[in-house]
Amino acid sequence: MQLRYEGAWIKQKSTLTHLVLKKLGQRTVPVEALAGVELVMPGGTEDATIRLVLRDGADPLMTVAGGQLNELIDPYRFDFSNDQWLLADYYAQEIRTSIALHQVASEPADHWLIEPPPAPATLKGQSMKLTLDGTDLVFDYGFAAPKDKKVYGDPWRLPVADVTAIEWKPITSKWGNDGYLRITSSRTPAERPEPAKDPETLVTQPLSETDALFFGARVLSMAGR
Repeated sequence: MQLRYEGAWIKQKSTLTHLVLKKLGQRTVPVEALAGVELVMPGGTEDATIRLVLRDGADPLMTVAGGQLNELIDPYRFDFSNDQWLLADYYAQEIRTSIALHQVASEPADHWLIEPPPAPATLKGQSMKLTLDGTDLVFDYGFAAPKDKKVYGDPWRLPVADVTAIEWKPITSKWGNDGYLRITSSRTPAERPEPAKDPETLVTQPLSETDALFFGARVLSMAGR
């Protein structure tokens, strides 16, 4: 299944929605990645909506997002106008039929089924940057980074194979300093410091939120399971 994100409609939702979907461009979703499809019929001011339900562990992008992509940003939610509800119903039925014909397993996927979107090899944040160098993730800090941030060295390297989880959080504060990309690895302590002092957390900048999400998905897909 080929999903394309284009047209003026993505500009009507939010700035972050526009950036995420525009940079995604399109995605290829194999039927094996689908657990089902949700259909909401129009009512009142609500449009008809289709939402693809993925199997857990199928998409590194959604795993890194961890539920932070609300309905405005969800790349698997598609709105239809009120007069297109029959078309929405048709697509939903076709998707359900395809899932049934392929006998898609209901349990979580044991490997990534959807390719991560293209992402930069270097991600810059507040007083820190992350770089993918072959099979290593390089943590490099700026002069303004606190000493706690540099406890493992400056710079220091982490094998991507040692990464066990990645969490992305969008910026919600008007000050633009509460978004981050948090790496969890085999060396991560149980008690983590706040993002600004955490050696394995990059505090994102307003213009790097989307790159941070895509970068995290790229790294996680390389780490495997």
